Parts: sequence; C-alpha cells; structure tokens
Amino acid sequence: MKSLFKLFFISILFFNIMFIISCGLPDITSIYQEMNQPFITKLIPGPNKVTVEFQAQNNEPAFSGYNIYFGESVNPQKYKLYNQQKTRPTIINKSSQNITTYSYTIQRGSYYSTGGDSEVTTLQESDIQNGIPIYVWVSAYQITPQHESTYYFDYAQMATPRPESRNQTVSSSSGSITLSGKTLATVGTSGANLTFQSGGGIQSRSASSLDEVTIPPTDGYSTAALTVQQSQLYLTRTIDNGTNYYGKIFVRSLSGTSSATVDYAIQTSGNILSY
Repeated sequence: MKSLFKLFFISILFFNIMFIISCGLPDITSIYQEMNQPFITKLIPGPNKVTVEFQAQNNEPAFSGYNIYFGESVNPQKYKLYNQQKTRPTIINKSSQNITTYSYTIQRGSYYSTGGDSEVTTLQESDIQNGIPIYVWVSAYQITPQHESTYYFDYAQMATPRPESRNQTVSSSSGSITLSGKTLATVGTSGANLTFQSGGGIQSRSASSLDEVTIPPTDGYSTAALTVQQSQLYLTRTIDNGTNYYGKIFVRSLSGTSSATVDYAIQTSGNILSY
C-alpha cells in the first residue's frame, strides 16, 4: 500500500513540474531583444548598381536574417529590398556567434517595395542611376515577433553608381582613355615604358582589382607621367570648368611595353567622392 501511494505521489509531482515548465515559462522567441547592428565595411559602385559588403554577428533566439534598404539622404529607407522569393529578410540566415562578412548587389532586377509586401516589384535602371548618390542601410531582422535593429543615420553610407569598361586593350596609339565624354588619362611612352598622364593629376598604388579603392583621395595627385605597371591602380582626376571628376584605371596585364589590358571607371557627377 505504501509503495502504491509513493508511486501516486511521484506521478502527481512530475505532472506539476511539467505543467509549470510548459505553462509557466514564456516562449523565448516572443521576447523582444535589441539585436546587434550590422556594420557596412564597403560600398562598391558599378554601372547602375551598388554592392554592399557588411559584417555582422547575431545569435539572438528569433534572428531571421538581414534587411537591406536604400534611398536618398533624407530617406535612406525608401526602398525595401526583398529576396528571390519576394519575402523578407533580404538575406535569410541563421543565428551565429561568429562575425561573418556578407555581400549583396543592388541592381536592375532586384525585388523591392516602397510600401507593403503586396507592392513588390523589380528595380529599373531609372531607380539606380549613374551619377546619383544613394544611401544604404542594413538591419538585423527577426520575423516573429517582427523587429529589427534600431535605425541610426550614422549606420547608413553613401555610394554613387558610375559607368565602367572592363578588359580593354590600350596602347600609345590609343591616344587616351575616355569614358562618358571624360578623358581619364593619355597613353604615351617614355623610353621603353608605357605611361599614363592626366592634366588634372594622377597617382598610383598596388591593387588586386578596380574595386579595391572606392573613395577617391582629394589630394596627392601629380601631373607627371607615370610608368604603367601590372597589378597597379591609377587614380585620376579630370578637371572640367573647375569641377573635379574622379576616375581610376586598373592594369590587368602588360604585353611587353607596347600595350596593356585595363579596367577603368569614372564618376559622372562632379566632386563626388565615390567611384
């Protein structure tokens, strides 16, 4: 009889503990937690596009991914970007304790909305024009309940799309490197060497691609001719009616001393420090 009573008591105690656990504790995903804010490390302009690179670390229980926005300076959240399934977050991800680098390109064909989810459509070139600055912001996001990291303007960064030309062959017979009606540099020779020269000034540095430098320096330019070298990035300044237009030329390879294969870009808006 005592054994039966003891078994009955243990059963009641176990039921009460389980009831407290299941009913007495809130669902952790329903608790709002301030999420870590992603940090934009680089904005890479392109022709009618901008690639945003950012770092983030989010291990909040209900974390769902990252939302990306862009717009003008007065409204950096004008355009809400969606994933390929036309849902949010823009980048779907799982929580992690590791700091991770992400990349996303805002371009023609990207899904976006300026209103609710029912108004999702695709970006056109007229929405992201060369020479027109845009401001980009990235948020950490959770779906249930719907929250995202707090917006501060300091976390938004500016970039300006611009035209470019890739994998082009230039030589002293080319005369100059020109894009969108602006001359980046003249191509010449000095002794046995190919040279670049710009009346508005030019400088160079070692690089691995055209996109390695995206914010042009405002000083340090020289009007002297520079010897063309492989894996070198030449930063140029074109002055037109007192306005600065910044460009850059990346040397992919040299063919002896007669020609070079290059990528180049120039900002079509004056005095804009983004290319």
